[in-house]
Amino acid sequence: MRYRIRRSALLVTAMPCIALLWHCAAERPPTGGPPDTEGPRVVRVEPPSGTLDLDPNQTIEITFNEQVDPISVPGSVVFTPEVSFTARVRGKRVLIRPEEPYQPDRAYVLTLQRGIRDYRKNGLAQSYQLVFSTGGNIPAGRIQGRIIESHPQRPVEVGLFRRVDSGFVHVQSIDLAADSSFSFDYLPDGTYRLAAVEGGLGGFPVAIHRRPYALPPADSLLVQSDTITSAMCLSPPLARPQIQSVEWITPTYLAITFDMPFGDAPLPPNLYPTDDPLTFGHLLRPDTQTLDTTVIDLGQGYTWLGEPYRLETLAIPTPELVDTIPPITVVSGGQVVLEPVIGGDGSRPEDISSRARYGEARGRITFSEPVRLPPAFTAHLSGKDTLAQGGPSGSSGQAVDLPLSQETPLVVVLNVPEPERYDRITFSGWEITDEAGNAMTDSLLSFTLVYNPPRATGSIRGTIIGFSGQVVVEVRNAATGRRVAYTVTDSADLSGGNGQMSYVLADVLPGFYTIFGHEQMGARPVPYYSGRWEPYQRAARFNSYPEVIEVRPRWEVDGIDINFRVATQILPLDDNAVKRE
Repeated sequence: MRYRIRRSALLVTAMPCIALLWHCAAERPPTGGPPDTEGPRVVRVEPPSGTLDLDPNQTIEITFNEQVDPISVPGSVVFTPEVSFTARVRGKRVLIRPEEPYQPDRAYVLTLQRGIRDYRKNGLAQSYQLVFSTGGNIPAGRIQGRIIESHPQRPVEVGLFRRVDSGFVHVQSIDLAADSSFSFDYLPDGTYRLAAVEGGLGGFPVAIHRRPYALPPADSLLVQSDTITSAMCLSPPLARPQIQSVEWITPTYLAITFDMPFGDAPLPPNLYPTDDPLTFGHLLRPDTQTLDTTVIDLGQGYTWLGEPYRLETLAIPTPELVDTIPPITVVSGGQVVLEPVIGGDGSRPEDISSRARYGEARGRITFSEPVRLPPAFTAHLSGKDTLAQGGPSGSSGQAVDLPLSQETPLVVVLNVPEPERYDRITFSGWEITDEAGNAMTDSLLSFTLVYNPPRATGSIRGTIIGFSGQVVVEVRNAATGRRVAYTVTDSADLSGGNGQMSYVLADVLPGFYTIFGHEQMGARPVPYYSGRWEPYQRAARFNSYPEVIEVRPRWEVDGIDINFRVATQILPLDDNAVKRE
């Protein structure tokens, strides 16, 4: 049989040129050599992708470079528009036969998803899209792109939605490739939207409230027989924290647990984080409490991902509790770790080389339950036996009184001047009581002070090009992608008219980093906002500096510009960054 093929369709998405390289994989584990870790590849399609005037009952035969698992095929083959079909597997060949004739004068896209795998459970590295037409025309539109922040071991499904009348209707989906790319090919002209969800689009759009998701930084994508490129950034789900459990720990305080972390969102003033990050635990002192009922209301003025949010209000019985157990300290190894600070806000210095040798450090002592300190409560700092020369005089070998204050009902904070001169803190335990008046059993508490001196740091300087508004510039670890610092710059602060905003990120620890800039949308700069589907709101625009940068002690890295006028730069995680450090 002879086929008429449209020339432009000969380049099949993700299909290698038909130089057939046959690498046969056995169905049983090999007796020697390296293990098989590569998934199947398409090496032949009959009739070829791009065939015109397709027979209405044509069987499509797809040949892979190795045998495929028959169980993996049916759920990983998708026709657009939808076609009922049967799929039979014959070793390396998959035969796809329509159960009803194809419609006349219509183009069909056949998508092979990454779920097709060999007998060692290796899936396709990327999806394949093949196109056939029962008429004489094949659409030429394409939407392609990449998704950053995706995890290579967690599948992401990308959905394509086309405007129909006043709404958008799902038309097809594709699995994100191993290199985080995607492509929808052979699209008819029209207006489209994209949505990607980790773990699949099942239950969309509710899925974006429970699983990481991404939307494009555009209201819609207009295809006119051309190629549209759209990068997206995977973000935390839109779901908001909900109360999971409540437990009384004292007559006036509750331990409250949420079903997810708060992240960067502000906490209500009567809610305090605890040292138990695995259970997302917090300490709560209710505002409204009677002998019979306690009302838990945390919803006043709360925001989540920049949107107004109100936690549910709970009314629970007020128990009759008699607290006779005294508080104790929760200090690992009897050591209080001191971290360097400048001033009273806990921030690190911008220029570490200009600070005096003897600055200030902060430590924290945590208690088992909320405690009360007496007025003007002080501790005693003990000096080290041997002091370095050149420091302030009068403190060698002497005990110095140090005021203590409460950071939260559970945490007492100490600001230690000249931390390199002291190695022990001592204070009275009998003067510390819990809410019921139970004093600590230890008359004297003593802890070793461990000081972590500041490391010399560097800075990063650059400009924002081609953007008007507020831009958040993030420094991310090149190996892990974790955000380590950020700053916000605003075009409203521009003094010149060149359309460029400058930014400076000071006090960055030495290491290898990527620089990520994004439009600020919502009340808080971070995390990046990926938009919402109902009502639709586009994601924030973003771009990155195109190279990994190295920060060195006492050096400034200049010229790190983020240009919003060029295509989005996407850098993969750099596994060698840790090795280089």
